[in-house]
Formats: sequence, C-alpha cells, structure tokens
Amino acid sequence: MPTPQKEQIIQAAQTRLDGVTGIYLADFSGMTVEKLSLLRKLCREQGIQFHVIKNTLLKRAFNSHGITALDDHLVGPTGVVFSPKSETAPAKVLSDFAKEHERPRIKAAIVDGKLFDDKAIKALASLPSREVLLSQVLGTLIAPMTQFLAAVNAALATPANMADALQRERSKTS
Repeated sequence: MPTPQKEQIIQAAQTRLDGVTGIYLADFSGMTVEKLSLLRKLCREQGIQFHVIKNTLLKRAFNSHGITALDDHLVGPTGVVFSPKSETAPAKVLSDFAKEHERPRIKAAIVDGKLFDDKAIKALASLPSREVLLSQVLGTLIAPMTQFLAAVNAALATPANMADALQRERSKTS
C-alpha cells in the first residue's frame, strides 16, 4: 500500500497524463544539475513538461491509463517528457538537446498509442512541425492554380500591351 505522499504523486502524474498523445521516457543519468536545469528551462519555453518520478510510481500512473508498453523501459533514472499541445515537440527538444550536450538518452515513447524506440524517435524529431507540413501541402495545392492564373493574366494582357506599344510608336512618328 503506497503512502499518502506516493499516492499524491501517482494522482498528479495521472492528471498530467490526461489527454496527452505523446509520452517520452529519457535517461538523464550523467547529466549535471546545470544541464538538467537548462533542459527543464527549454522544455518550459516550448510548453513541454519534464518530470522525474520514481519508476514504480510512474508505472502505476501509466497502467491506470492503460499504458503498459513502456513498462520494460522503466529502468534506471527516468524522466517523463510530454506536451499537452504537440506530440512531436518533446522529440525535437530532447533530440536537439542531446545533439548539443550528449544527454539525455531517449529510451522510448508512445505517440498516438504506438511504441517508438530511440531510432524512430530521431526520425520523428527530424520531421517539420505540423504547421510547416500544412503550409507545404497548401503550397503544393495552390501552385498549379497560381500558374494557371498567371498564364490567363498574361494572355489577357497581351492585346492591351500590343495596343499600348502601337500607340507609343504612332506618337513617336507623329
């Protein structure tokens, strides 16, 4: 039976996990306090939550949400990282920070109910943001229409340009 303090930690973790579609586990062992503080600051700036919770308590919080795929990865020092707004933002922040500082090591993640290993998370982190992807799709859809309208405009402008040029020629000769 968990103590009241541990029960509060489990309930707080369960509350934070409500509605989250991406959960990342990171091994932060070997990080200095300064680097861990810098990582927490970067997470806060991006609207990402980073928490260090005992593995047994984290396992109980996950299991209460029906998440059992991460149980095997709850070994050693573990930080749980997630964003209520974007499921891929934590992957970008953790990967970018790890490139620069060699830590933390991403253990695993669950995004939209699917388990990702560290290699798949690196691929996920390299994807552009949702807004960029939407703008690329929109640009692809709009490009043919823009070219068509430019061709129609040029075709309509040609007689007017020719008439203008003819009038200038006539005014020069007169």
